[in-house]
Amino acid sequence: MAEENNITESSKEKQKEPEAAGKTEEREDPGQLLITAQEADNYEEKLGLYDKALNLDPRYFDAWLQKGFVLDRIGKSEEALACYDKALELDPEHLGIKCLKGFAYNNLKDFEKAIECYDEVLKVNPEDVFSWYQKGSVLESLGRYGEAMEAYDRALEIDPTDVLIREKRLRLLELIYNKGTLTDSPDSGFN
Repeated sequence: MAEENNITESSKEKQKEPEAAGKTEEREDPGQLLITAQEADNYEEKLGLYDKALNLDPRYFDAWLQKGFVLDRIGKSEEALACYDKALELDPEHLGIKCLKGFAYNNLKDFEKAIECYDEVLKVNPEDVFSWYQKGSVLESLGRYGEAMEAYDRALEIDPTDVLIREKRLRLLELIYNKGTLTDSPDSGFN
């Protein structure tokens, strides 16, 4: 009887070994890591999960995209740009990444590069309201109010119901009125 118990225990232990080995060999799913990252409470945890996903699959487009977005949100725009460049290596025609690069350049106060990004998107999709709006905002930051107004007007032609763009345009009109001129107008030196 003791011998029978030893055999039974021995076979149970042998069954546990492959199960335990299977668990350590089980590969994590990068997609599941991104889902977990969406539910994470803080950016550091999100970044850790994105890095883990990218270690499993360095060509995981969405992980590069999301990591770049989070880095830009926490003020690490240069690192975000590197992530966006990796994503563009995987999908060179992705217009959303080009918009996000414009946003990161804007955060870095590299306004001319931001405009280049938005113009690149607008060459392919001249109906992209977000790019027109962002371009207007960047031009406004540069004091190029006339061009900014044109960008806002173009965005409103595409989507006349966008309240945010309407408000931004009205604030710009008020700014122009208070200054008494369009800084980039030909007669701006005479005011």
